[in-house]
Amino acid sequence: MCKNPISIIIRIQHNIRVLPEILKACEQLQPLEIILTINGCIDDSIDIAQSYNCKIIKLEKPTEPNNCYVLGAKKAKGKYLLFLDANYIIHPSLLIPFLQPLLDESADVVLNNLDDFFYQKQKPTIEMIWQQVTNHFFHRPDLNINSLLFPPYAITKETLEAINPESLLNPILAQMKIIKNKFRISNHFKIAIPQIPSFPSKQLNCYHLEAIENWVNILQDPRGNYTDNNRRRDIILELQNGEQRAIPKIIIGKEFYSHTYGNKQLSIIIPVQNEEKTIESIIFEVQKLKPLEIILIVNGSTDKTEELAKNCGATVITYKEVLGIDTGRAVGAYFAKGDILLFIDGDFLIPSSDLLPFVQSVQNGTDLALNKLEHYYMYRLPYTIVTACKYAVNLACNRKDLGMGSTIAVPHAFSRKCIDTIGFHSLLSPTLSQVKTILAGLHVQKVHSVDVDKINRVRPEKHFSKEGYLSLATQQIIGDHIEAIYYIAEQKRGTE
Repeated sequence: MCKNPISIIIRIQHNIRVLPEILKACEQLQPLEIILTINGCIDDSIDIAQSYNCKIIKLEKPTEPNNCYVLGAKKAKGKYLLFLDANYIIHPSLLIPFLQPLLDESADVVLNNLDDFFYQKQKPTIEMIWQQVTNHFFHRPDLNINSLLFPPYAITKETLEAINPESLLNPILAQMKIIKNKFRISNHFKIAIPQIPSFPSKQLNCYHLEAIENWVNILQDPRGNYTDNNRRRDIILELQNGEQRAIPKIIIGKEFYSHTYGNKQLSIIIPVQNEEKTIESIIFEVQKLKPLEIILIVNGSTDKTEELAKNCGATVITYKEVLGIDTGRAVGAYFAKGDILLFIDGDFLIPSSDLLPFVQSVQNGTDLALNKLEHYYMYRLPYTIVTACKYAVNLACNRKDLGMGSTIAVPHAFSRKCIDTIGFHSLLSPTLSQVKTILAGLHVQKVHSVDVDKINRVRPEKHFSKEGYLSLATQQIIGDHIEAIYYIAEQKRGTE
């Protein structure tokens, strides 16, 4: 009988009640070989495998599960390698169309299509969050959550040898190499599985941090080839170096020392560009918080924002040029005198009653007080890539409790201690400032919920894009998260 040049690789980590049924289904594909990697002492599995003429790799001591796939792949002789999970049976009638892109040479790798899980109306697992994020980081958002992390998957032997079979020890690293080398990936076919496999958080973090770190190093771009959208990092660097030419035009406004927050003074920082319609009402509203100072960083404005802010008694820092998103926050932090730094935007008004909890939290010892947004995102499924990124960076910091809490969103507040620890320049990239705060062991928590999405001003040039493309704002936020997660990976490597 002519056999298909397929090697089927199955890892066995515990007693599998349905192993005979799995092997019967595999036999119907008429593969070149079935390889079982048996991890540790498993009763009956060897006898069952021998009765089906399987090749057996017996490991006396337990090993990392993915090492079972590596060992099987190294022994495989087939042109095509199919990797199966031993926990459920897949009918041959499904495996044949699944493998078809390899057999007709239209693809080098086949991933299982898990879109049903991705689009379901329930909170995604952390495995799904991470995979959505890394596929975007690797510029393959079309893959959604489809991944080598979730068998079944199939790959040509030639492709696997090109990326090194050892790469399968970290499926995310292997997938990154496949994408980087432009191998053709098919995710055309769905094989229903009972659930998304789960992994320990520490293992997931290690997989993804290693893959992202390698990706950034290969590209030699800390933002993974995502736009910085013309942030004026040079201006912040000049301020950091104390260069006199970096000092902008500053009009000092009214300052009010008060005992509202004990012995701590409040600075409110508002970057603005052409906000004449809203700025007066915003300043009048935040004055209710009794701040020491209200600092406006006016950049690239051509309207009356600067004049109106001066008339309202604010300290106005003016740049003729556009600074780019978040640069104004760093400038404001550099010049602020307060012990509590509250950051808001200048294009929409937030009631002072919704700002006060952030200020009071820092007054009482928090170093970074974040907006609490979980309630709203339970109704917005699947998560956008921005939401998934916010979640993933907190997972990478082992702060799952922070959920989507992020310095991407206003309002948020820093302590002076925090700014002095991480450096004002860190606020250039908001996610990086958050990560540095967490890794420094400072106190970070979500304190209050303000649904800014409903009131944020939509800017078509930033928030809209052609169909099938990410908006500039989204691209920049993804880049911020790559920058931050790369920083985490580098810091962890430095402590190993």
